[in-house]
This record gives sequence, C-alpha cells and structure tokens, in this order.
Amino acid sequence: METEELEKVKGALDDFRKKLVDVVKKGKGEADRVTKVAQVKLELGSLKRQRKDLFGELGESFYGSYKKPGKKDEAQIADIVSHIAEIEKRAAALNRQLKTEGKAPKAAPKKRDRPSRSSAAKKTGSTAAPKRRGRPPKAAAAKKTAPSSAPGKRGRPPKAASTS
Repeated sequence: METEELEKVKGALDDFRKKLVDVVKKGKGEADRVTKVAQVKLELGSLKRQRKDLFGELGESFYGSYKKPGKKDEAQIADIVSHIAEIEKRAAALNRQLKTEGKAPKAAPKKRDRPSRSSAAKKTGSTAAPKRRGRPPKAAAAKKTAPSSAPGKRGRPPKAASTS
C-alpha cells in the first residue's frame, strides 16, 4: 500500500516539475522578447534625437548659406541631408523589427457557449435599433422631460426668484 501511494506522489511531483519547467521557459522567452523590444525602442529614441539635432544644424547651415551663398555651405547642407536620410532608413528598419518582435503570440480567444446578440435578436424576430454609443444629439437631449438626478451646470447656482 505504501509503495502505491509513494508512486502516486512521485508521479504527481514529476508532473508538477514538468509543468513548472514549461512555465519558466515560457516566462524566460517572454522576458527576452520584452528586453529586445525595449532595446529597439531605446535605439529608435536615440535616432529621433540625432535626427532632431541634424534638422537644427541643417536650419543653421541653410540660414548661413542664405546670408552669404557659397560652395562650402551647399556641400555641408548636402552632407547633413544625406545623414538625415541614413537615419530615417535605420529608423524604418527598426520600426519593422519592432513590429515583428513586439507582437506577442496571442492565445486563441475562448469561445462562449451562448449565441451572439445579433443571432438572438434574429431568433426572436425583434427588429430593435442598434445600440447607440456616446452622447446623444443636442435635439434629443432637449426633449428630455424627466428631471435627471445628476447635478446641473457647474459653477454658481442661479439667484432665487423673488416672491414680492
């Protein structure tokens, strides 16, 4: 008897160990993915700052060349523009990488056993209007006849009417 119980406990512990190892592996994979995404985002931020600095430098060079035109300024402007184009290509590549790495594998959504609302309405034969979302139009709001329990406008209350 004791050996059977001992074997059951060993089997249960072995199953638990396997499940625990699977969970740890999944967690490690997710942590690696999050780390990679964070690194890509940091590099994108650095590229954006470099691009912003280059645009400032480009503006200064353009302004300098406008005041007194010269070949030196035009060459400098062309160099800055090509550097900006390089940064934009690298940023586009990082954005593509971020899109592929940033997507976590999603589990399939659980299906409910009950039918959707639209199919339930078809079975009953009701032709109710679709549920409106958001604030009602002003004309509909003005037609309200029942006083609401919500407070009125904010601010100072109106002066009381005098009865004299």
